[in-house]
Amino acid sequence: MAQLAREVEQQKIRKPAAFPLPSSRRLALLAVLLLLELLLQIPLLINPPTTDSPAPLINAFVWHWLLTFLPYLLACLVVLTSRPLSDRARLFELGLLLGGALLLRLMLLPIPPVLSPDAWRYLWDARVTLLGYSPYVYAPGDPHFIHLRDFVFANSRYRNVPTLYPPGAQLFFLVSYLLAPSNLTVLKAIFVGCDWLTCAALAWLLYRRGKDAGRCVLYAWCPLPVAEFAIQGHVDAPAVLLTILTLLAAEYTSHRGRATTGFLLGMATLVRLYPALLLLAIARQRDWLLLTTWAVTLVTGYLPYLILGHGQLLSPFESYAGSYTPNAGLPQQLSHWLALHTSLNPVLLHWLEEAVIGAIMGGSALAVLWLRRRRHLSGEAAALFLISALFAVSAHIFPWYTTVLIPLAALLLTCSESKQGLGRPIAFWAWYFACTTPLAYFFMYERDWTLYYALVYWPPLLGLTLATALSLYRRVRK
Repeated sequence: MAQLAREVEQQKIRKPAAFPLPSSRRLALLAVLLLLELLLQIPLLINPPTTDSPAPLINAFVWHWLLTFLPYLLACLVVLTSRPLSDRARLFELGLLLGGALLLRLMLLPIPPVLSPDAWRYLWDARVTLLGYSPYVYAPGDPHFIHLRDFVFANSRYRNVPTLYPPGAQLFFLVSYLLAPSNLTVLKAIFVGCDWLTCAALAWLLYRRGKDAGRCVLYAWCPLPVAEFAIQGHVDAPAVLLTILTLLAAEYTSHRGRATTGFLLGMATLVRLYPALLLLAIARQRDWLLLTTWAVTLVTGYLPYLILGHGQLLSPFESYAGSYTPNAGLPQQLSHWLALHTSLNPVLLHWLEEAVIGAIMGGSALAVLWLRRRRHLSGEAAALFLISALFAVSAHIFPWYTTVLIPLAALLLTCSESKQGLGRPIAFWAWYFACTTPLAYFFMYERDWTLYYALVYWPPLLGLTLATALSLYRRVRK
């Protein structure tokens, strides 16, 4: 009798907390919610503002955009709280999710950048590189380029600062410029293609892990990457794609698999710097082939620009990392608050800020290495933890930076609590953080960002603190 009771209890544990929703009803609900999200995007197409428009017009545009989160969140709720579909229904659902993801992006592609002019700088960098100059040395306002000043130059910002985008990003700029010079729509289309491939890769990775591939809806229909890549044209799209492909390749233990993983991780690091943290998340003991391939890929990417710039390359990155903006991370906010309310020496405040950043990142790295060694942390959990820690201490945290957190959260929200521990709370709050960062657009013209931090930062911090305390309490009770 006791044995039977134990078996029943184990079945209860294995059984997912899901509603027995019929496959036809789940598909119908998702189709209706996709249609609603598409309809809510229509106001975005009607007379969109520009980056130079008055704040009220831009705020109205953002409000219309935020409304599209409502059907998206409902679609996520349908998928997360119902059982996975089976057989042919699963293929129909995947077609609906990926087809819907493509429609959502293509619909917004004709809209010019509204909230950020960064994409215009991408075109300028490609133009300068093709002329034989290093964009890491020559700023757009340099006298060498007076004859090139046209609408691309006029729409670019930070004209007196060399570029900040790594060589992998420059590769995408160059491909776009060679296909269609000075054509922003083509550049955005390339990023949209990368973003759609991320949706497909996420679905495949979920399937490979034995999870519900339908949970790719968390990223596929999320309005954050849809708008930031289809409208704004940010270069983070290929970085997110390469990050997910790296996690896919990391499953293979053969020499070819480790070399491929190192190459993909190297390319991701060449587009954005943060994927380098995945080394701590996926590298195995004595994984020299992965490390060597990663390093060779980086050197190969940087070498042409090092030659073009006669050895100059890193100074722009250093100035960018050391600057302060109102959307900075928690250590910078703490340092800024102390500077306003105390008489501490600025040099001391600077070193205090650096010490806090070092403690957070160093502690996170050690925690990941220790947990991975004890097999208590998966690769995606380690990646999400490290990238979240980096964003928490970064000098700049723009909404499009956080898009990478969403597919990682989708992977972790499917993991069992017994294996991942704090994986689910971290995934949920990372997802929350990414989906609330668009509120920053309401504060771009404000000096006081207190409300923004109260809405975006404090709930995840409090939630993770409570989850950690509860986890420790359960361990002590055991």
